[in-house]
Amino acid sequence: MTDAPHPDTQWPRWEVFKQDSEKRPYQAVGSVHAGDPEHALLTARNVFVRRPAAVSLWAVREADILTATPEEIATVPGLLQTPGAGGTYHVGVKKSHKRSMTFVDLVGTVEASGPGDALRQAREAHADALAWLVFPDRARVQTESDPGTVESWFAPAHEKTYKQQQYYGTIGRHVGELKRSGLMPTRADKLTAPHHEEGPQ
Repeated sequence: MTDAPHPDTQWPRWEVFKQDSEKRPYQAVGSVHAGDPEHALLTARNVFVRRPAAVSLWAVREADILTATPEEIATVPGLLQTPGAGGTYHVGVKKSHKRSMTFVDLVGTVEASGPGDALRQAREAHADALAWLVFPDRARVQTESDPGTVESWFAPAHEKTYKQQQYYGTIGRHVGELKRSGLMPTRADKLTAPHHEEGPQ
């Protein structure tokens, strides 16, 4: 008799998009697990901005992102009819497997009737892409763009203690607040949650 697998009790996964400079596109650089938008941005900063090359971060819940490769669309054409709310959608494309270009770049926005329509438009506009990614503008959370926030979050300086592992207390305090508010994920939450595939990076 084998034991039943334990359900995943991690917080929701958030995809992180980082902008290295105002002249560079946002790139999907990885993901974090977080309990709410603020927690997602705090964790993203500590994971992906240990070095000074960043001016802005976005975080989007994985559940709000639709991704596909040409092979997946050929196998499951219904992806292009994925239902959802209409509005402005951000479009990301992956153009190369080369070491310096392995991430998904955000290349613009489209007005779409839903995620499937946004994916269809992304595919038509970037037919040579290795993968496409779309998500509604309303789903993103971002760091503030005022100079003070940019300086405190991203400017390189040895005295910025959040870059040092022993000073990750900010995240710890936020996690404590989530626990006290009853927002920690439970096994029951995960047993009823839909499964989502991981997006390309």
